Formats: sequence, C-alpha cells, structure tokens
Amino acid sequence: MPAFQPQLAWLYLQGLAFAIVFGAVGACAAHAFRWALERASASLFRSEDDVSVVLAHLGWHWKLAVPIAGGVLAGVILLAALRYEKRSGTSGDYLEVIDGRMSSIPTAPSLLRCLSSFFSILSGGSVGKEGAMVQLSATIGSICSRWIGGLHGDRFQLAIATAATGGLAAVYHTPLAAAIFIAEIAFGGIEFRRLALLFAAAVAATWLTMLLGQFSQPYLLPVHEFKLDTAALLVVMFVGVSCGLTGSLLLTAIRFAKIGFAKVPGGLVMRMALGGLLVGGLIVIAPEVAGNGFAPISQLLRDEPVSAALFALLVLKILATAATVGSGAVGGLFTPSLLIGALTGMGCVSLVNDVLPIAQNPILFGVVGMAAALAATTQAPLMSTLMVFEMTREPLLIFPIMLATVVGYGTTSILGQTGTYAVVGRHRERFASRSRLMEISVDKVMRPLARFVLESASVEEARNQGLAEKNRFVFVLDQHHAFVGAVWMHDLMAVRNTGTAETSIAALVSRDFPTVCAHERLRDVWETVVASPAERIPVLADPTTRRVVGVLHKSVVLEHARELLG
Repeated sequence: MPAFQPQLAWLYLQGLAFAIVFGAVGACAAHAFRWALERASASLFRSEDDVSVVLAHLGWHWKLAVPIAGGVLAGVILLAALRYEKRSGTSGDYLEVIDGRMSSIPTAPSLLRCLSSFFSILSGGSVGKEGAMVQLSATIGSICSRWIGGLHGDRFQLAIATAATGGLAAVYHTPLAAAIFIAEIAFGGIEFRRLALLFAAAVAATWLTMLLGQFSQPYLLPVHEFKLDTAALLVVMFVGVSCGLTGSLLLTAIRFAKIGFAKVPGGLVMRMALGGLLVGGLIVIAPEVAGNGFAPISQLLRDEPVSAALFALLVLKILATAATVGSGAVGGLFTPSLLIGALTGMGCVSLVNDVLPIAQNPILFGVVGMAAALAATTQAPLMSTLMVFEMTREPLLIFPIMLATVVGYGTTSILGQTGTYAVVGRHRERFASRSRLMEISVDKVMRPLARFVLESASVEEARNQGLAEKNRFVFVLDQHHAFVGAVWMHDLMAVRNTGTAETSIAALVSRDFPTVCAHERLRDVWETVVASPAERIPVLADPTTRRVVGVLHKSVVLEHARELLG
C-alpha cells in the first residue's frame, strides 16, 4: 500500500480550492457579460428578445443599418486592441496561454476584444456569445491570479483553464461538456488529475448559476420516441456525413472570406463595415441568420415555421457567418455550428422522407445534426456529444448522437479540416511528432564507429585511440568486426604507468559492456542507454553475430526524449 504523502495531498487540496474559486470567478464574468448584453439590447431595441427576433420586426433599412453600425464600432475597438498587441508583442487569446505559447493574458487588449465582440453580437453579427464570454472569464481569472500571487507556469495555466471552464459552464449550462472542452481543445487530451480540477470549476460555476436563478435547460424537446432500427441509424449516418460536409463548407467559406476581405481597401474598420452590410442584406432575406442562432434552433426544435426553406436558410447562415468572421469580427462558432447542424439534420430527413418515408420525428435528427456539426467545426467529438446531450437532457439520443458525431468528425478529418481552433492543429502536430519519435529505430540515428581496436592490440595502441577520441572507453572488436567489449581508459593508463604498455589488452576488456541492436526502437533501449556508463553505446547488427554497425550517442537519445516529453 503506497504511503500517504501529506505534501502532495495538501497541494491537491489547494488546487481544488483554487479551481472552485476561479470557476466561480469565470462564471461571474460570463453572467456579467450576458447581463450587460441584455441591458444594452433592452435599451437599444426596447426588447429583451433575441436579436434575430428583434431585427425581424424592423424595417429593411434598419436591418442594414444596425449591422453596419455595429461593424464600424466593433472594428474601431478591435483596431485599438490590435495596435496595443502589436506594441506589446502579445496576444490575448486564452487558449494560447493554456497551451503555453503565452505567459499571461494582456488585460487591456483582451478586454477590448471582448468589447468589440459585444458590439458585433449586439448588432446581429453571426457569431456566438461564448467566445467573448469565455475570453472575459479567462481574463478576469488572469487578473485574480496576479492578486493571489504564487501562480506561475503550469499552475497559472490551470488557473486560466478553470476560469474558462467556469465561464463556458455558465454560458451553456453544460458543466460536463465545459470541462471536457478545455481538456480536449485547450490541453489536447484528458489527464485525470487535471480533469478533476476542471470538474470542480464547472461544478462551482453551475452552482453559482443555480443560485442566480439562471440555470435551465437550453433546448426543450417535444415528447417523442426514437426507434433504434437499421433505417434510423442509416439516416443518422447520412446526417453525420452531411453535417461533416456542411461543417467543412463553413470552415472553407470563412477561410476564403478572410482572404477576400483582406483585399478590401480602407483597413479593418472598412472591412467590418462591409461585413455588416453583407450580413444586413442576408438578414433582410431571412432574419434568422442574425445573431448566434439560439432562437432559430429553439424554433426548429419546437417545430415552429421559419422564414425560408431549411437548405436555403442553411446556405444563408453559412454566408452570414463567413461574412461576420471573415471581415474580422471576434466571436465564437459554437451556436452558429449548432444551427447549421440542426438545419442540415432536419433537411436531410426531409430529403429521405421524399424517397423512403421513416417513422421518426425530424426534430430528433436536427438534434443529432447539432452534435455532428459541432464536432465537425471544433474537431472535439467527445465535447460535442456531451454538450448536445446536456443541452437537451435526452438520454435516448446518446447513441445516435455518438454515431453522428463520429461520422461528422471523420468526414471533416478526411477532408483535411483542422477546425476553428489553431491550437487543435498544434495538438495534432505534436501527437504525430511524438508518434514518429516513439517509432524511431536505432539505425535511423546511429553514427559510424570511427575508432576501435582489435582484441590483439597492445595497451599503447588502445591508449592512443582513446586519447584521439577523447572518450573514457575504447571499443574492442575481433577480426570479423564483431563486438568483444570495451576497455576503460583509466585501466589503460594504469597499466602503461607500470611500464608494460606493449602487453595485450585482452585481460582488461569488459565483455559485459551494454549494447543495443540496430532494429530496436529508441523507446525500447532507453533503460540500457541511461544505465550505460559511456556516452557512446555500440550498435550491433544482431545479437548473434554481434557485428558492429555504428554507435548510438546518449545525447541523441536524451534529445529525442526531450522532444517526446515536450
């Protein structure tokens, strides 16, 4: 039974306490942003309805003017943030900090980015609120960590991560998915000790949200029965592929939009004004494309009519999101992806019903599509599955959601998409690099054996070779180039000092000297290399003939280990 280690226990309890505090701080920041957005919307539009509902009741000229004005204002603020970042040489993205690429979140530019996103959201830009809300949570967490002191390196990254987890849990009321998002996207994998801290932050944020009377189920589903038959699962797979394609289409549209907007003269403010104009034009056609897409999703799941055909609205939403993000607006893609998935899923079912009617509620496939599209755009299938499950709280849909998520994620991966987060691409590169390092064999990194002596050599000859190589050992081979052993330089010097330098080295050879084989992997010879007293280890063609084909330098193995662990 392992001994109790009070110091480690104290550090872990301290970590849990910090996670709870930072999770609550992140939730407070997210709720403050949401409250400010609601108050601003009520003051500006005299309504607390979703911006898509508000703009639907305005004249066409207001549908154009509001996004343009929002684009200009957001652009001016974002320009100030970019100038600040350029002067200081920093970036305000919290994911960059958690990934270890930045040592801190610069307060001023990060808050300016959140404010810029605030006006993009307020004016109907097709971006999610979660981007700015979680960024604000992380920024406030960064400020608090400076007050506390003693949080540096990994502990600071965890503080930011727990604050971001709290913010995301407060935004969507999905504590489990929030923790998994930070683990899957920000850290690139699930490490259970760290995951417990993220869970603690999510629980604290959710508890606080409940105390504020804000915790509710985001999407209510009608009474239904999902029959898990072969036909239904085939449709689920079809929805998964379709959502993978539409998710890839969204990412591609955003990429081309950024290229196109970069060519617009007049700078960032002009580009975002043009983006607002394009979004306004699309809002005139279909008001549901305004905002993040929360209200239209609710309409679809309540089986209420929308202003355009499903596939038409899908195309318009992709264009609106590409115009908003491509012009430079700051914001998330979570909820836009969910709407795109819901439209794709329900649209696919309508197509299937035209050919082969199925006895299933199309709304259920809309929910399945939400998860698949989110997995396609974020490249986080586990988080996507959990998030949509927590949003709908429908356990019967877990299996079809899992299936569609895997298919949607696989489709975008096959198409070469890396998702909306640059950090995901870096995690993949690291994983691929580590996989390659894990499989590297000795023959790929060994070097030629330049100097050695035969076992018939004299002490003087062996000593001269050792001095030329400046090594502590001289390798001894037989006439067939097979490894015999090694001779210590201090033994050679001791014998020479006795005046018997011309005697044979046979009695001085260490015949149990460690060796490795050329076909072995570096990870398999690690212990041998580390335990060896020499910097160089003889590399044999095979253990039978023991023919020497090169030497493996310990420094090379240590460098590969450093890259693997880094």
